[in-house]
Amino acid sequence: MPERKSKYTTISIPRELYRRVERIIEGTGFRSPTEYIVFLLRQAVAAIEADRQLIYSLPYAAPEPSEEEGESEEGGAS
Repeated sequence: MPERKSKYTTISIPRELYRRVERIIEGTGFRSPTEYIVFLLRQAVAAIEADRQLIYSLPYAAPEPSEEEGESEEGGAS
């Protein structure tokens, strides 16, 4: 029997963070912490896609590429 591929995957977060999200969404239109977290992630990804420099302002982000690296990626001389 072929394996079915879902359009979803599981991401683990600390239980305490999940509980905090549960408290945050009380009284809102969000049906679950998962729904709210997906909403937040979509907003964050869209913002980063619109302004790639935002990724470097996040904690744990890789350092910004140097000018030399940027030049080699763009094809060399200006």
